[in-house]
Amino acid sequence: MQGIYGHDGNQKLGRQVSITSRQAGTTCPGASTECKTFCYAKKGMFLRFGLQKKYGESTINIPKKIRPMFRFNVSGDFDTIESIDWAVDLVNKYPNTKFWAYTRSWNTPLKDKLEELRALPNMQLFASVDATMPTPPKNWRIAYVETDARFTGMECLEQNGKMPDCQSCGYCFNKPKGNVKFKMH
Repeated sequence: MQGIYGHDGNQKLGRQVSITSRQAGTTCPGASTECKTFCYAKKGMFLRFGLQKKYGESTINIPKKIRPMFRFNVSGDFDTIESIDWAVDLVNKYPNTKFWAYTRSWNTPLKDKLEELRALPNMQLFASVDATMPTPPKNWRIAYVETDARFTGMECLEQNGKMPDCQSCGYCFNKPKGNVKFKMH
């Protein structure tokens, strides 16, 4: 499988977090019009050093040592059954690692396959939404964009300057319940 690029930590997530990224847009079957218009992964640092091209051309490239926390798809999304199966296998291979991801693919025919990934005990999978999208299925944790009036839950503490990084906060990967709201960035 092609198009999965991994590395270790960053300033926002924390240095003890392993990360994968995919090419934004081409791997986003559930993207709404708002998502396509305001995609953070198509601007700023994601445009430097040819990152989007690197993400799209890479073969599966994950860090040699998996960190205690692992964030899937900082850029891009789950776009095929194969990409979800790969994630399921990785989560199963590292039962002591806490995995998490935000996906808009819950709003596509991939939803049933994503349920398999979401059911794993060391995985937290959020349905990512904006105000133009339908309400996700019951029992899914939801990642709202700040413009969505349906929001209930907690605002991202890293984005509000109350925590230095996701690793320090732990809300998204440690809690089995609860929604989160992110600022547009």
